[in-house]
Amino acid sequence: MSTSLLPVSLPADTWVDLYSSTGLSVGAQLIIQNRRTDDVFLTESATLPSGLIASLGGNPLVGKEFFINVAGNVGAWAYSYKGGSLQVELA
Repeated sequence: MSTSLLPVSLPADTWVDLYSSTGLSVGAQLIIQNRRTDDVFLTESATLPSGLIASLGGNPLVGKEFFINVAGNVGAWAYSYKGGSLQVELA
């Protein structure tokens, strides 16, 4: 059994690469929990997302909820308008 990873901090108005932040291999399937009550936006991209969130495909992750991405995705990014914290683990 592995040890839980440290939470990923989301500074306000900043894209955060979840694979880089956790040291997990790109493409690994992730379980992502929003540790706070403010919504977070998740998107899959090999590079830093650009443009408005409204123009990107992705998933809103409301407070305290979980999201499981698909194995083999090209990158996982998170954004919070107010700042936040995610718990990210291998699925």
